[in-house]
Amino acid sequence: MIIEKHMKWKLYALNFFVFAAISMVNTQMIPYLTKLGYSVVERGWILAGNAIVSIIGQFLFGYLCDRFQKIRRFFLLAYVILIAASFAMFLYQQRVFYYHIFTVSFMGGMVKVIMGLDETWMLELDSEHYGVLRCFGALGLTIGSPIAGYLVSHFSYISLLISFSIISIVLLYLIKTSSDAKKNGRAMRMEDIKGFFKNKRYLLLVCIYLFIYMIGTADQYVVIDKMLDIHANSTQIGIKWALQSFMEAPLFLISAKILKRFKPFTLLWFGTVMYAVKFFLYGFFHSPWLIIGTAGLQIVTLPIIMLTSKLLIKEVSGEKVASSARCLQWLFLLALAA
Repeated sequence: MIIEKHMKWKLYALNFFVFAAISMVNTQMIPYLTKLGYSVVERGWILAGNAIVSIIGQFLFGYLCDRFQKIRRFFLLAYVILIAASFAMFLYQQRVFYYHIFTVSFMGGMVKVIMGLDETWMLELDSEHYGVLRCFGALGLTIGSPIAGYLVSHFSYISLLISFSIISIVLLYLIKTSSDAKKNGRAMRMEDIKGFFKNKRYLLLVCIYLFIYMIGTADQYVVIDKMLDIHANSTQIGIKWALQSFMEAPLFLISAKILKRFKPFTLLWFGTVMYAVKFFLYGFFHSPWLIIGTAGLQIVTLPIIMLTSKLLIKEVSGEKVASSARCLQWLFLLALAA
């Protein structure tokens, strides 16, 4: 699909503001729950609800995009749900477990859904420049995370919501005026699902990525818990998220060259080994700033895993049902994790 120059810059801005917005609410989720007095076990249950909404949401929204051959309207719907859940979560600052398991689940779940829809939307519109588009997203995360930490540390969660609202107004305008993408795939059929269960290579990849994404989840939540235990503040946690996001940008810019030079499985092995190194250092260090420095290894972990995931799932599932295969992958992960 040919994109005009002014529309490309609109897409760059859209990616920047999308990831800036979601980083502002998502990165402060664990500190907020901790401040309200939830225990590690209670936070674990809340995060489990987060994962369930995320997986079912990605499957449902992915199916709807395939079914109606549209993306923008469902992206907008997911973002409106994120806004409502974020306000509900931060405005009611009382320790009510079932209330927060509902609001936090939808807030965190919609973050994952929006990231997945953004990836699909950008690939459909301008796959040639996807690395640059994703780089602008990484820069949005880099800026949004420390701003959120600063606002919470020096003002309040209300100031965080005000800033989130301003960004959301800009973002809603960009979503409304950006080009939609006509999906090239088709809705998943029953024979496709049966085919996935019979596809041993596909199931093997699902198992591999199950364990890798469990590690990635620990990086987002368990490591934050450790930082809070060693008395890191909201600003330091925001900086940790910002550094991780910033380190993704260079790799996304040269992603095309990397994929031409190395085989996907070679990159998958390398990214997994570097995850092991990263978590060894997380466990070894007991200073917030050393943990923040270790987070810089993000450049050789998650972005590489993401790139291999897109290629390998597409390779074993086929072009026509690749989008549905990625959605069904998350449903399988939920079943395996249970």
